[in-house]
Amino acid sequence: MLHEGRSAVDWLLLIAFLVVLIISGAGVVALYRFVCKIRHEFQQHQPALRITNMSVMNAAEVVTLTPEVENMGPGVAHDCIVQLAGWEGSFAVKSIHPDGPRYQRHAVPIVLDHKAPIRLKLMSRCSLRLAYRDRWEQRYECWYPVTQIKNVRSALYDIQIDLAHPELTEPHPSFRTMWKLVRQTYTND
Repeated sequence: MLHEGRSAVDWLLLIAFLVVLIISGAGVVALYRFVCKIRHEFQQHQPALRITNMSVMNAAEVVTLTPEVENMGPGVAHDCIVQLAGWEGSFAVKSIHPDGPRYQRHAVPIVLDHKAPIRLKLMSRCSLRLAYRDRWEQRYECWYPVTQIKNVRSALYDIQIDLAHPELTEPHPSFRTMWKLVRQTYTND
C-alpha cells in the first residue's frame, strides 16, 4: 500500500513537470515570435544609403567626381550629407526615399581644382562620408576609403574612392528601444 501511494505521487510530479515544461516551451516560442516580429517591423523603417556609381572627369587640373547616392533600404533617409575630406563643400538633401513612387537617385558633383587641399598634400586618413538619419533621428554613417595617388606630370594628387569596402556606422538599439520606437511609429501614423 505504501508503494502504491508513492507511485501515485511520482506520477503526479512527472505530470506536473511535463505540464510546466510544455507551458514554458510555448512561452519561449511565443516570446521568440514576438521578438522576431518587432525586429522585422523595426528593420522595415531603416534606410540604407549607398554610393552605387561613381563617374570621374578630368579637365586640365580639375577633377570632378560624381558619386550617385541612392537609398537601398526600405525606410526613408533624412538629413543626408555627403562630405569629402579635403573638399571645401558638402552636399545635403532633406530626405531620400527608397524604391517606390518617390524614389530618386542623387548625383553629387565634387569639383576638385588645383587649390583643393586633398589634391595638394597627402592626408593621413581620407574618406568620403555619407551621413543620414532614420525616422527616429538615429545616426547612420557610411565611410568610403579614399586613396591619393601622386600624379607625376602635375605634382597634384589624383583621387580614387573604394566603393566596394565602406565602413558602416549604424545604431544597434536594444530590443526594448526597438519596441518603443515601433510602438511610437504606429501611434503617430
